[in-house]
Amino acid sequence: MARVSIDDLWLKDADDGTPPSATARRSLANARDPKKARVPEKWRSQRFGEGKRWRCRWFVIKPDGTKQSKTKSFDKLCDAEEFQAALEDDIRRGRYVDPNADQRLFCDVADQWIETKLDVKPSTLGRYERELRVYINPTWGGKTLREITPKELQAWVNKLSKGGYVAELPGKRKPRPLSPSSIRNIVKVVMAAVFEYAITNKWIRENPAKQVNTPKIESKDEDMVFLTVPEVELLAEAATAKGRDVDGLLIRFLAYTGARINEALALQVQDMDFAKRKARIRRTWSDDGNGKMQLGTPKNGEARTIAIPASLIPKLKEQAAGQSRNEFLFRAKRGGYIHDHNWRTRIWYPSVRNAGMEDEGVNIHCLRHTYASIAIASGADVKTLQKQLGHATASITLDVYAGLWPERLNEVADAVDQARLDAIAKDKPDSKGNPSEYDTVA
Repeated sequence: MARVSIDDLWLKDADDGTPPSATARRSLANARDPKKARVPEKWRSQRFGEGKRWRCRWFVIKPDGTKQSKTKSFDKLCDAEEFQAALEDDIRRGRYVDPNADQRLFCDVADQWIETKLDVKPSTLGRYERELRVYINPTWGGKTLREITPKELQAWVNKLSKGGYVAELPGKRKPRPLSPSSIRNIVKVVMAAVFEYAITNKWIRENPAKQVNTPKIESKDEDMVFLTVPEVELLAEAATAKGRDVDGLLIRFLAYTGARINEALALQVQDMDFAKRKARIRRTWSDDGNGKMQLGTPKNGEARTIAIPASLIPKLKEQAAGQSRNEFLFRAKRGGYIHDHNWRTRIWYPSVRNAGMEDEGVNIHCLRHTYASIAIASGADVKTLQKQLGHATASITLDVYAGLWPERLNEVADAVDQARLDAIAKDKPDSKGNPSEYDTVA
């Protein structure tokens, strides 16, 4: 693909090879009706006076190495020349985008994008497919990439936040307003990724989803619930009374280590080092998108080692006693793993009610927040907390829990001031007749 040529579809060379004269070209250019122009028949093509006159023509190399001819027609020569110059510049700079490539349907591009997601968990892939099927494709699936504009996307986002959108919901459910985080995932994660895939394949130049504003996700500080140690113990005792000792132990483990529930439920006896009071988080349970649970890597794809309070070790040892290395630490009554959805229904929700906390917004993730609040109050720094919680970066830990760290600006200012005074006292000469440069001048 090197050069873009411009063809005149109305004029041709004569049979003897003579090109159209300047007079004939001028007459055609000035004529209101091209068919009435004074152009001899020998220079008129079969399409003379019909359709668009100018055609840009170039070749592209297909993935299989073969050449494919591409064309685009224009009414005016100046428009064809402008397109030619821009296209040749894009070709030289490696920015070429097939002008007809954006005629692909969004749903087809989305299907191709899904096929590339080999590096995500089944639960994540299932969520992508669900958001495409339920929310995105009902509106955009049948449209071409060219038809989807930032303006139309913005109007759709507004509908998502109000409930006036089209969706493939099960049963007779009607679309309801979506939360800011749900809208962000639909538009800024899934749709934006599909458009980025199209850009990578040079089917479009720009990502319309990036130009759309989504509702602001408010800080979660007000929504977080932090339990006190007595409240954790009350919940654990309620869980033990409702179920078994292991249920109360699980609640204490979550609240005093900060592990996610499906990370804890995936722990095997071999992951525990009771002597060092450590547990190796290397797997987690996740939904495969079809309602089935399967083991996979932790949320960030990396294993980590967490510390366990000494007070939990005796009960954890009892739980592991007599079990093989491959047995789950927290086991169902008849053996095997505990399904977190079933456990929530059987144990968690009744325990919250029995502890009198059902109106306080308490959920299982509150146990993780509770660990963070206790750790920070005990002096944990952000990097240590990040490693224990398994956040990908320390900035995530700060974004979530920044408000829990105490205000220390005055403490820092006092320390700086003391360092200054100590330096002055050390450098100040003993002689009273030679004032130091640090002395205050009246």
